[in-house]
Amino acid sequence: MKHKLLILTRNPVAKVGIASYLSSLFGQYLTIVSTRIADLPPEDMEDAGCILYTAGELKEQMPFSIPDSVKQLVCMRTFNHTYLQRILQMPPGSFVYIVNDTVDTTYEIMDQLKEYGFSQYHFLPYLPGIEEVREDIQYCVTPGEVHLVPSFIRQVVDIGNRIVDISTINELIAVFKLPASLADEVTKNYLNHIIQIQKLSNQQLSQALDMKEITRGILENASEGLCLLNQSGKIELCNSLFLQMTGIKERDIQEKDFSRLLKEAGIIYDYPSQNDGIAVHNGEEAFRMWFQDFSIADSRQVRLIHTNPLQDDQFPTRITKLCDFSYFSTVNPLQLHMLDTARRVSVNDFPIIIEGESGTEKELLAQAIHLNSRRHDGPFISLNISSLKSESAEAALIGSCEQQENGVRKKIGVLEAAKGGTLLINNLQYADSELQRLLLSILKNGFFIPLGNGSSPQPLDLRLIVTSVSDLYSRVLEGKFLDELFFLLSTISLYTIPLRQRRNDIPLLLETFLKRSFHEPGLSSRELLTEPVLTFLNQYDWPGNVLELKNVCTYFSCIYHREPLSLSDLPGYILNQIRKHEQQLDITEHRILSLIAANPRSGRSFLCSRLKEEGIQLSEANIRTSLQRLASAGYIKVHRTRGGCEITELGGLVNTQ
Repeated sequence: MKHKLLILTRNPVAKVGIASYLSSLFGQYLTIVSTRIADLPPEDMEDAGCILYTAGELKEQMPFSIPDSVKQLVCMRTFNHTYLQRILQMPPGSFVYIVNDTVDTTYEIMDQLKEYGFSQYHFLPYLPGIEEVREDIQYCVTPGEVHLVPSFIRQVVDIGNRIVDISTINELIAVFKLPASLADEVTKNYLNHIIQIQKLSNQQLSQALDMKEITRGILENASEGLCLLNQSGKIELCNSLFLQMTGIKERDIQEKDFSRLLKEAGIIYDYPSQNDGIAVHNGEEAFRMWFQDFSIADSRQVRLIHTNPLQDDQFPTRITKLCDFSYFSTVNPLQLHMLDTARRVSVNDFPIIIEGESGTEKELLAQAIHLNSRRHDGPFISLNISSLKSESAEAALIGSCEQQENGVRKKIGVLEAAKGGTLLINNLQYADSELQRLLLSILKNGFFIPLGNGSSPQPLDLRLIVTSVSDLYSRVLEGKFLDELFFLLSTISLYTIPLRQRRNDIPLLLETFLKRSFHEPGLSSRELLTEPVLTFLNQYDWPGNVLELKNVCTYFSCIYHREPLSLSDLPGYILNQIRKHEQQLDITEHRILSLIAANPRSGRSFLCSRLKEEGIQLSEANIRTSLQRLASAGYIKVHRTRGGCEITELGGLVNTQ
């Protein structure tokens, strides 16, 4: 059965035009009923899932009370951008009547045209009842109201009925949970209209009008924050509403890429998900930001970013391309076995515990399990327990309902947001005893009840995955974790392998992450890093595991400049670790290292005699032991036979500290 959309208007032209336009988009999914508010029969209210008002004041004129279950939207309208070029048929500097049926819409159209950059024309209002009429004016623009045009007008430019703005279309798609491909297609057409306007080659136009200003005007007229990124990740165009919401400075947008601008603006993210964009916080307010990628009219790849204020009843989720099992690069038998196990267990709905050290890609593994499950079309919601205060964790989990004067204020919890999909609870080891008992009750009963009076039980319809950096069973034995909850969750247990236990994967991962960071698929690590750096990275313990390796590769991509990177180019915290190891050498070993640095190819006899001159009495056997320690630390290289010793790049680094 189709959902019902009720369109309320006061204009018979809009009644037909808007209904026709939305039917062309949503006809196969929705039953669309359009009527003038003065003619609204009560039966049209029956089974309406959403009411769309063509003007904000109509909402106040509604003769019937609206149930809380019915969503109410005010339609935002804009021009059909492809018709705007018709205006350019008129000579620049002309006086032009704007012909329409109401005062508000007439002046709104005049303002919009000025915002779009049509500043070379003098627009005047013409509507029924106008007192002063200038019959010397020869041109007019009308949005489909040709029957109102006075007879003395020589040239009529009909720009057609104003169409529904993409922001309203996207709201309708969200309300009725329609396929995301619809939003993609509508937005793609919207962008192509803009590009086509930019590409107009009319000589008069190029002389009289800055096309970028028209495009900017189109974006400024939108009711949501919009930003257009090019292939390099830099902003080509954005409207002032986007800048206002994000706090990004207009002076910066030409110089810096988008991700850096977000970081500098203090933007943070909440609750990863698959479908609904990201919740961004600028320190004061929360906004929803979501992305669409397109190949537009000139075959360029662009990204359009939508930004809207987050309402209280909207759950903050993040759209991201979830990774599947093909993401993981490994030749390690233990890792291969773990991934194979995860792939096989993903097809059922049993809870899963994923344990492992920080940085071992537990969340990415959960994403892959989700995408390989029967719930792959549902949402993927992630909740990090460690980021929540104990008093807010319960509300974040089950949500809340609060009775207010104007109805019920509802805040959706992750259990409801993840309905039909997968819920990932990260760092479950931080859950206190009350939260553990709540989760146990929900899993045993199969339902949850949001906080607040009058809340009804909600069925549990999701796949639960939890992660922990510590051994949860050890916490059970210590009395810090409920044994019954553990055994409910541990139907399937997976353990991610630390990187130091899969060293044969380090070269493979290093190549993979460097290619991604440098955006060069054919790149080799040996083109970017010296041999000592490669040796060091393969021997390093990687306490932050795969995440640390990925971040180091990103760091390399930021500091690289023509020449291969040396050990001194390692991140500062790693250099500090090298210094700590160097401090473990005794005074004699420090001196031996300095002598080898100053005298390459030094042998034991040479070192013995030089040390004796300095008052240090050591046998050749003692020196051999010291040389072995220095070699095992990677500070020197001991050559065979009489080749002596040679300081390494790492040794040179610590010798200068």
